[in-house]
Amino acid sequence: MKNFKLLTILTFVLSVFVLSGCKKDDPKLDSPEAFLKNPYVSDAVNESNIPVNQGNNPPALAGTYSTNGSVTDASDELSSLIGNPIQSVFVLSNQTASGKIDFAESVSGINVSGIGGYITGDNGRFTIYGESKQSGTDAGLPDGISLTVVIMMSGTQSNNGNLTGVQGISIITDAASNNSSYNVAAIKGLWWKYNATFTLQKSNAPALKSSVNYNGTIIVQKTLQNIIK
Repeated sequence: MKNFKLLTILTFVLSVFVLSGCKKDDPKLDSPEAFLKNPYVSDAVNESNIPVNQGNNPPALAGTYSTNGSVTDASDELSSLIGNPIQSVFVLSNQTASGKIDFAESVSGINVSGIGGYITGDNGRFTIYGESKQSGTDAGLPDGISLTVVIMMSGTQSNNGNLTGVQGISIITDAASNNSSYNVAAIKGLWWKYNATFTLQKSNAPALKSSVNYNGTIIVQKTLQNIIK
């Protein structure tokens, strides 16, 4: 997630870590409740004040969206990201009645996706919980580095299908490297938050086998690279 706008979102995304932290093993993220019990996620949610919309009747969101917004908050180590624009394409797919949903996005060749995520909400409001495994140059990372990034997103679906008042957050919940010169412990627990409007481009988008393509400014990945070196 090194300069990964995202949606993560953006991806810019693209997902958050405590310096040399010694937290207990993270619980398996097999439900919305498990996401919120993850110590890195719970800390980031509390610090960022991102809303969490509960409920078992979220709106149907599968589709392709163009996004417009900016980074509004971040961990102290990532404060330089605040104010950077979020302009991308974000795809949600495979939403099920049991509350599952997939997402995918790409920033200038950096690909971010997650399958088997969750969605909760009611009365048009929603919160999405997803996890993205990222490694190597495909994710804008140096060879030998891998990250696990939790992506959460809350907002309201308008009558025209647009998503308004969207607040998203990316949280690095795990980082590893086979290069001892990288201080990956320094990025576990780091997070960044954005506000954006999602304008619906196409309903019921098909599941993505890789990711969508869009242009965007890559900022997160380079910032993280500077921290771990």
